[in-house]
Amino acid sequence: MSAAPRSRVCPRTGFYLVPARGQDGWRVAQERYTRSGGIVAVRVNQHVGPLPAELPDRRGRFDTIGRTVYFADRPTTAFAEVLQDFRAARVALQADADAIGLSVEQYITEVGDQAVANGRERPWAVSVGWQMSRGLHRVAMPAEGWWVQIDHKATLNRLGLDLAEPLRQAGVPLLTLSGTTGENRAVTTLLAQHVRGQTLFDGSLPLGVQFTSKTGYGTCWAWWDRRADDGLMPGDNDPKTIDDLNVDGDAFRTVTTDWELEVLPGAPRY
Repeated sequence: MSAAPRSRVCPRTGFYLVPARGQDGWRVAQERYTRSGGIVAVRVNQHVGPLPAELPDRRGRFDTIGRTVYFADRPTTAFAEVLQDFRAARVALQADADAIGLSVEQYITEVGDQAVANGRERPWAVSVGWQMSRGLHRVAMPAEGWWVQIDHKATLNRLGLDLAEPLRQAGVPLLTLSGTTGENRAVTTLLAQHVRGQTLFDGSLPLGVQFTSKTGYGTCWAWWDRRADDGLMPGDNDPKTIDDLNVDGDAFRTVTTDWELEVLPGAPRY
C-alpha cells in the first residue's frame, strides 16, 4: 500500500501544497441557487485584478475567471464567513450610540422597540428571511489532487516574486499575509488567477486554494470548477452534497452569540 501524500513545497511552482483528503466540507448557500444547480452553483466571474470603475465589486476573495466555490472545514467557520456583514453593522453602531449617550445594547433595544412598534423587523438582527433563504450543506470534498495553501510562507514568497510588477501597480510593493487576508479584491483575485494557471510537479492542476479564515474560526477552501468552466459534466472528484440542514442550529447560534447578534425567530424550512 502506498503512503498517503503529504504536504510539501512544489518543486515546480514553489507553492506549498496540501493533499486533498476527501474530508467533509461545509457551505452556507442560498437555496435559490442550490435547488436549481446544486452545491457548486455560483455566478461566473469575468474579471480579475482591478475592475472597471463603473462595476461594483461583488467578487469573492479568491475568485478567478470562471466559477469559484467556497467551503469551510466546520459549520462554525462557514457561518462566520457569511455573517461578517452583520458583525460589521453591529460594531458600527458604537459611534451612533455614543452620539446620543447610550450603550450599544441600550441603543439596539431602543431602535428595535421602535421598529417593532411600527410593524417592522428589528434592524441589525439576522432576519427570518435571511435564515429561510439559506441552508447549511455538508459536502464531500475532493479526495484526490492538491490545494495550494496561499497563506503559507513558501507560497507568499513565490507569488511576491512572480507577480512583483502587477502587485506594485496594485499598491502592494511587498506581499505579506495582509495581502491575502485583506479586502482588496484587485490583489487577491490576481493572486488566485496566477495560482490557477500553474501546472504542479505531477502534471496536475491545483484544485484551488486553502486559507485560514480571517475570522479565526477555521480553514476554508476556494475550489475552482474547471469542468463546468470547460462545459463538462461534474466529475467523480468534484464536491458533492452529503446532507442539507437548517440554518438555525448549534453552529449558527455559536457564532451569533460570539458576535452578540440578535436572531429573529422563524420556522424550520422542512
